Amino acid sequence: MTVASDHQPVPGDALVQVRGLRTQIGAKAIFDGLDLDVPRGSVTAIMGPSGTGKTTLLKHMTGQLRPDAGSVRVDGEDVARLSRRALFGLRERIGFLFQNSALLTDFNVFENVAFPLRQHANLPEELLRDIVLTKLQAVGLRGAAALMPSELSGGMARRVALARAIVFDPMLILYDEPFVGLDPIALNQVLRLIRTLNKTLGITSILVAHELAAIRRVADRVYLIANGRLVAQGAPDELEHQDSPWTRQFFGGEADGPVPFHYPAPDYATELGFAGARR
Repeated sequence: MTVASDHQPVPGDALVQVRGLRTQIGAKAIFDGLDLDVPRGSVTAIMGPSGTGKTTLLKHMTGQLRPDAGSVRVDGEDVARLSRRALFGLRERIGFLFQNSALLTDFNVFENVAFPLRQHANLPEELLRDIVLTKLQAVGLRGAAALMPSELSGGMARRVALARAIVFDPMLILYDEPFVGLDPIALNQVLRLIRTLNKTLGITSILVAHELAAIRRVADRVYLIANGRLVAQGAPDELEHQDSPWTRQFFGGEADGPVPFHYPAPDYATELGFAGARR
């Protein structure tokens, strides 16, 4: 099955704008002047080697982290400058799919999806029930409403988490490694859901992922981040065939390239006490 990318983003209509982003955590520079735009209504993938700050970028978009310099704007709002009240208001318009689904183990499927509504909206129980069942229907799990998380497969848990992420009809959904641990059937279901929700609800989707085969089937555009900067961008098929050392190493899985295999360390022989042997 191939998931068609039939939604064409409007050029220049960016829901998320990142400009000159600089972030340092401890002694490590995570971003060093990062610039990128996420078109409204698109499915955009953020890729790159491990430890390059992909999940950190999502945290900037939700205001969990403040940049040392530069800005991250979501729907025209500079996230780092928002008041606490305004930031919480923005977060209610953003859905987040956690890497491990993060379902509440003591709640059944229905209550997991209902949880954000119970926390942030004062709704009559009948209306709340209708909303939750509608979202479960959208992910094909209305019949599983009474099941506990321990009774779900990995793919089902991911779909319940997705139902929870869309319970407020968000303008933006952030997916952190949504394909990890999924079998081929569950992967197809999640891919179809991402594209269907994007098309039918007009949601903008940002995916952090490593699986190029899956990204190729669902994403409109890919940004490749490394060494704190944007090193390549384009449609999935275009990016895979770009002739740059970054794309060759990342998509070819090569150990040698711009991203070193070894973490910086002192001279190996010296540290092992073989300094005399090098003379």
